[in-house]
Amino acid sequence: MRVVLALVMLAGCDAQLVDLDQIYTRGAPHFVMCGMDIDDKNSASLDAIGGALDRAQLDGTTVLLYAHKPGDLPNQTVDPATVELALAGVVDRGMQFATYSDLAAGEVPGSLALAFDDHDLAGWSALRETFNHYGARVTFFVSLYPELTADEKAELRQLAADGHDIEYHSTHHDNAADYANAHGADAYITDDILPGLQAMRDDGWNPTIFAYPFGARTAATDKALEPLFTHIRAIYSTCPY
Repeated sequence: MRVVLALVMLAGCDAQLVDLDQIYTRGAPHFVMCGMDIDDKNSASLDAIGGALDRAQLDGTTVLLYAHKPGDLPNQTVDPATVELALAGVVDRGMQFATYSDLAAGEVPGSLALAFDDHDLAGWSALRETFNHYGARVTFFVSLYPELTADEKAELRQLAADGHDIEYHSTHHDNAADYANAHGADAYITDDILPGLQAMRDDGWNPTIFAYPFGARTAATDKALEPLFTHIRAIYSTCPY
């Protein structure tokens, strides 16, 4: 009965996320992983998110979704209620939460890998109670780490202590494709990857997975990143698979 109901939901929901094969994965079989954002500014409907969860549950896969700045102000990108409904959807379906480190270690059948990009420590920390309520474990891809204040770094450590995965999102949030085309892939690594990565390592972090800002990537930047990370995350529109 549960499968029949889920199939009906799949048939009736917004197909935008359901049909994007590349955002569903079994573990991390490829170096490049592919996510889709659910920021409200991009009009990711709640039906579409529900449909994506149904597909992951039925297929025994993990769906990769991400957002940026939770909150209600004009410069914030996703309504906290949208995040909560996604988390509740996982719990209601009896599914699992997966971090990117979990996926790098193996399959997490029937799961959501939710991530947040950039450096909105205040917004992310404001969701701690919600994450804890649903037993959610998410991944934070951090950019501009050398510019974080001591308080923001403390908030990041608290998120890690809650069981969340802390990964990397570049030093300056440059567009990798544009930067590499103008200066070369090696310069991109030197200028926008190594400074922030080293700063995180100096503070005891060990990020092994990188998310491209804007999802912008080239074959040359992929190759240049291989010695530094076990996996990288692109976005659906730049996904190679």
